[in-house]
Amino acid sequence: MDNNAVTKELISYALAVGEKMSKEYLSKGDYCPQQAWGCEGQIYPSLLGTALLELFKYNNNELFLNGVKAIIESNIKKQFSSGGWALSLGHRGNGIKFNVDSHLMEITSTIEDLPPTVTALRLMADYKILTSDSSYDDSMERGFRYLTNFWNREKKVFDEMLVGEALRLRAKPANYHIYSYLSVSSLCKIYPEAEIYVQPLYNSIKSLFEEMDEDTYPLLYAMHASLIIEKERESTYVKKVVKQRILEHIAFGSKFLIKDIPGALGHHDGLRGICLDEGHLRNSIGAALAMKFYDVYVESGCFTSSELYKSLTGWILNMYNDGLFYEFLDIKSGKKMGVGTPGQFLPIFWILGKF
Repeated sequence: MDNNAVTKELISYALAVGEKMSKEYLSKGDYCPQQAWGCEGQIYPSLLGTALLELFKYNNNELFLNGVKAIIESNIKKQFSSGGWALSLGHRGNGIKFNVDSHLMEITSTIEDLPPTVTALRLMADYKILTSDSSYDDSMERGFRYLTNFWNREKKVFDEMLVGEALRLRAKPANYHIYSYLSVSSLCKIYPEAEIYVQPLYNSIKSLFEEMDEDTYPLLYAMHASLIIEKERESTYVKKVVKQRILEHIAFGSKFLIKDIPGALGHHDGLRGICLDEGHLRNSIGAALAMKFYDVYVESGCFTSSELYKSLTGWILNMYNDGLFYEFLDIKSGKKMGVGTPGQFLPIFWILGKF
């Protein structure tokens, strides 16, 4: 791990969340929050596992590695015989603001889906790369072979597995191809034949970034910016185009910034459009992540010394309580709500400077 990217003064928050979530999976084999902003889907456990693996790399606490193994083993139980994973919205908890009915629960649990498949494979690959443990090789092999069937040679991306109304739950499904890129970037270290997907996917992701605008879901916009920054570092493109996007869309000029609540950003989902009556942890972290990555990899002190970054940090930390982060603030009532999985792995990514 690049410890230069770690915000050491905040590491205690990441460690506390990591310990709580690891113990949750070790004791229960899953995390089913009593209250979450949105319906919990099968993408989240693997992303949490990635965060725990990064924590283990940081301090070698076996609790985090055991938490990763518990998540992988939970994932394997949910793997289809085909090798893929379903999104399974709502099966680990429905949302209080973004929820699905029994019909959508059913259709998202009976067909494989691309993001939960690639995130599960990435976690297994990263675990194998770090530990050389072959315990999960059969599951990973089956999943990888299944994934390769969906490569679209013309579009240079993996085709969606999910279709119809279930797919419309995402504001723009193509924005999630970043998870495919991260997955094959790890898988190619185990399966050399996966290398053929890496650069084409990166090119596609960069093209998607070009298409993003002020209405794009802030977290995913910021993740694309951060990935490009980390890969290209001090390139002209990063210093001109990506920096300008951070200034105009992602952070300082964001139309998601909530008036009178410094550091809070609203949200954009596939069903309700842009919402400014909720301050969302995920999107404040997205803005902070892009700003931090730019400073770590390109120009120290450019964004993280700004008043906006200080406001983002203060608001994010204000959402912390007893080992968990709240996911959102209801603006009208002033009540902090939701302890779903994204509220736990995203702060870890931000603090560690990894995702």
